[in-house]
Amino acid sequence: MHTSACSTTGLALLSLASLGLTASVPRQNNGAVTVAIAVPSTVPSTASKTISPNFPGFAFEQSSWVRYAQNGIGTRNNFTNNLIAAVTSRTGGVPIIRLGGTSPDYGKYIPSQQAAALPVAEQDNYQDIGHTSIGPSYWPLTKFFPNAKWMIQVPFADTNVSEAIVWAKTAIDTIGINSIHSLQIGNEPDLYRDDFRGERGIFLGPPAYQGTLDNATYVGNWTKYATAIRRALPSVPNRFFTAFDVAAHVEDQSMASWLLDPKTCYGLGIDAGNNIKEVSHHYYQNVAGRAADLQAGLMTLSVTHRNLDYLKPRIAWLKANRPDTPFIINELGNSLQRTNSYEYQARLGSALWAVDFYLYAMTIGVAAINYQQIMHSGFDLWLPVHSGGLQAQVFANFYSQPFVADFIGNKGKARVVKLNMSNAPANLAAYAAYEDGVPKRIAVANLEYWNQTSSTFARPQTPITLTLPRTVRSVTVTRLNSPAGAGAAADSITYAGSQWDFNLRGQEIKNVRADTRTVAVGSNGVVNILVPFSSAAMIYLS
Repeated sequence: MHTSACSTTGLALLSLASLGLTASVPRQNNGAVTVAIAVPSTVPSTASKTISPNFPGFAFEQSSWVRYAQNGIGTRNNFTNNLIAAVTSRTGGVPIIRLGGTSPDYGKYIPSQQAAALPVAEQDNYQDIGHTSIGPSYWPLTKFFPNAKWMIQVPFADTNVSEAIVWAKTAIDTIGINSIHSLQIGNEPDLYRDDFRGERGIFLGPPAYQGTLDNATYVGNWTKYATAIRRALPSVPNRFFTAFDVAAHVEDQSMASWLLDPKTCYGLGIDAGNNIKEVSHHYYQNVAGRAADLQAGLMTLSVTHRNLDYLKPRIAWLKANRPDTPFIINELGNSLQRTNSYEYQARLGSALWAVDFYLYAMTIGVAAINYQQIMHSGFDLWLPVHSGGLQAQVFANFYSQPFVADFIGNKGKARVVKLNMSNAPANLAAYAAYEDGVPKRIAVANLEYWNQTSSTFARPQTPITLTLPRTVRSVTVTRLNSPAGAGAAADSITYAGSQWDFNLRGQEIKNVRADTRTVAVGSNGVVNILVPFSSAAMIYLS
């Protein structure tokens, strides 16, 4: 990123009727037109490649990772460990964890520093670009998570290549080359500037730091750093670097079409040394707003899908010219803000945005997404420790992750397609996961806006008629939902009836809400469901 306590006590069980599940054709609710979805019986030719069980990954700003990794007494933060496991256990994947961001790109490794990272990250401060440093006790924090694979960012903004080498060497010596997924040279190099200044006005431009780069100067510098690292560290194999890591430029897609694009940079020889393992982008949809901005800012599917579609040419070029090089989103957040705006960035509406973002990204060829976390940011999945007057807690956005993981499944076989619909409202999307050529799961994301505290009408429910292959005998429907609607905080949200909170250190609390039911499919292959506005449904076919 580059920019200027949940309790289950008192939650009542909701009736199945209130959650909109019915085995018969529903009466239209609030005048809504029934949406028709015919699910193909065999996997369409437009379906994605097989989705990796490691698709949902994690990313942490350098200093913030210290707080996520360990608790106040210096042992493993089990809250973080359990929440990561709640996602990866559903797919059978391993945690892919990226450590990086803008602050370490301008950071220093100080061998005499006792603290793992300075300054200490808190909920109420901002990442300290230009003053961040790590010491020898930083990389051992990875040992708390022995099953993870690590993406290690090394400084590129610093024109002294020795700084990048020492970060790579100390990480490899401590973590072990076999536990490192990749090395990443730099962070959002498309945003380097001749006149860039960090925190408190510190000058971070040439000659000590990189200035403005174009395609040619980026390639020249990047290959210089990759070559130097491999010469200094012979254990680094071919195809071990994550490259590009550029910003989304959703505000100026004309820039995104040419600046640091794969076609041009490969043509300039960026991979002449057989170094690139994957091509990476970052994504933030907008600048964080307030509660009243949630509908337009994050719950309008045409905006999200349009922005992702701008990545299609890059993905298509790699598929045609470097088919073994995946395209990933290495840093994802819903919006940028120097402090936080939880009423916009951490509500059920933003969690639903994430659900749809992940599923749509799968359909266009994105191979993995690492969700970014920074102690101060409002879009985090959880706050790992008490900080800045705020209790450690799970945020609403976390609920998107087990939903996405369950959609991927644990067979390592899922291929994903966006389903065609008739009579669908603008902010409703449906996706199917196919395994062994047949549909196994359907996800419906209803981002039509309803909020208990601001909407002036009863919560509508969208009627959906699913026509399924005749081999499907029943469906089981689970929900990502809250009775409070889009503006709900985490304490009233459940997924598949479950919650996660700090009191149980991120262990799943089951049966908080009765929102799962199995329904027989009619002899004509049709089943009907209601999906409330501002909720999502997972439908398992059997």
